[in-house]
Amino acid sequence: MTAVTTPKAIYRFSNVGAAPVSIVIRDYKNQSTNGGLVDLGVSGSPLLSYQLVTPTDTADLSLVPFALTQVRNAKGDQTLTYNASAKKLSVSISYTISQDTAASYAIRVAGRVTGAQGSTYLITELPKTLQPTEADTIGDHRSLAYSFKPQRDHARSVLFGSLDPGEKTLEAGPLAWVAIKNKYFVFGILAPPKGAPFSEVTLAGGTRTSKIATNASASVVEEIHNDSFSFEIYAGPQESQRLLRMGQDFDHVNPYGWRFLQSVVHPIASKVIQALLWMHNRLNLTYGWVLVILGILVRLALWPLNQSTMRSSLKMQELQPKLAAAQKKYKDPNQQREAIMKVYHDAGVSPFAGLTGCLPALLPMPILFALFFVFQNTIEFRGVPFMWLHDISIKDPLYILPLLMGASMYVLSWIGMRNAPPNPQAKMMGYMFPVMMTVVLLNMASGLNLYYTAQNIAALPQQWMLARERAKVRPAG
Repeated sequence: MTAVTTPKAIYRFSNVGAAPVSIVIRDYKNQSTNGGLVDLGVSGSPLLSYQLVTPTDTADLSLVPFALTQVRNAKGDQTLTYNASAKKLSVSISYTISQDTAASYAIRVAGRVTGAQGSTYLITELPKTLQPTEADTIGDHRSLAYSFKPQRDHARSVLFGSLDPGEKTLEAGPLAWVAIKNKYFVFGILAPPKGAPFSEVTLAGGTRTSKIATNASASVVEEIHNDSFSFEIYAGPQESQRLLRMGQDFDHVNPYGWRFLQSVVHPIASKVIQALLWMHNRLNLTYGWVLVILGILVRLALWPLNQSTMRSSLKMQELQPKLAAAQKKYKDPNQQREAIMKVYHDAGVSPFAGLTGCLPALLPMPILFALFFVFQNTIEFRGVPFMWLHDISIKDPLYILPLLMGASMYVLSWIGMRNAPPNPQAKMMGYMFPVMMTVVLLNMASGLNLYYTAQNIAALPQQWMLARERAKVRPAG
C-alpha cells in the first residue's frame, strides 16, 4: 500500500491491480455514524479496476501484482508508475498527483500497453458504491447514482434505485466522462478534452439486502490507440466551481431538472449558485443571510412589474360595468364582440391585461424550482448554521420556517384580496395554496424555506400599498 498526501486529500494505492483503494477528503467530516473524515473508498474493494481485452484473450489486471516506482518533481507533484506483465502484455499505469490546491482532487492517469496483436480495449470498473457521509444515511443512499456525459447530448444520471438487480443498460458513446456520486461527493473519470473519448458504459444493478439499492456497477470501455491510454480522475466534493474547472460540462454531474427540463432548469440553477457564491464571497456573509438577501432582491426586481400589473388590474376593475353593459345590450355575438373591443380601445387597455395578473406570482417560481435542485447537492450549504438551524441543507427540525413561510404566504394572499372584486375561486386559492406549499416544503431543506419566507415578507409592503390604492378606486355606476 502506497500513500500520497496533498493539502486536500490522502490517496492510497494498492500494488495489486495498480489502482487507488482509498481517497480521504481532508476538508470534510463524515457526518454519519462512521465519523472521521470523508473516505470515498470502501474496505476490501478498489476504487478502480482494469481489464484488457484483445482479439484473443482478456487480462484481469485487478489480480496482477505490479512493481512501483515513484518520482517527485521540483513542485512537489508526485508520479506513481506501476509496471507488470499480464497475458504476454506489458502494462504500465502512471498516476500524477499535484500539490497545487487549484488542481485539488484531480489525478492524471496515463497508461501504456504493448505486445497486443490487433485492437485492444481497456475496461475500467468504477466503484460499486460510495460510503454514506451524511447523518441521513438513507437519504444519502437514495442519492447514489451513475452519471455520464455523451459528447453530443446532455449529461444524464441513473439512480441505483432505478436499476433492478442484474439488469444491464448499455449507454453508447462517445462519452466525455462517467462518474459515481452520492449526495455531496463524486468520483469520476474524464476523457482527455482533445483525446479519444470513452466508447461506451454498461450499467448493472447490484444485489439488494434492503429496499434501498446501495450497490451497482459501471464498466467503461476505452479503445487503446497507439499502445496508450489516458484519462483524468476527479475524486472530491461537488463544489460547483471546481467541477466547472474540470471542463466538459462536468459541473452537470447532477443534471438539474431531469432530462426533459435540463436545458431550462440547469442554466437557471447554475446562475443562482454563481450569484449565491458571489454574494457570500463579496459580502462576507453566511449563506443563510445570503438567501435572505436573494429573496429580497428578487422581490425588489419584481416591484415595477407588480406596479404595472396593478395599474392594469385597476383599469380592468373600472371597465367591468361598461363591459357588462355591452354584453347586456348586444345579443348578437359579433356585435357584442365589437362593442367589447371598442370599450377596451377607448380605455387604452389590452383585452389580455387581465391575464397578466398572475405574472408576479409566477416569475419567482423558476428560481424557487432551481433552488429545489440546488439544495439537493450543493455542498457549499452542507453543515452551514443559521440562527436556531444547525444545517440549512436539511429540514428545520422544529418546523418553524415552513410554518412561517406558509403564514407569510397566507398574509400576502389576504392583503392581495382586500378591496378586490369578489372572486370565490381566488379566495379559495388564497387559502389552499399556502397550505399546499407548507405541506410540500415541510421536509425540504430549511434554506429553501428561508429563501421563500424572506421573499414573502419582502413583498408585504408593496402588497399593502397596492391594496390601499385599489381601495381608492370604485367601479363606475
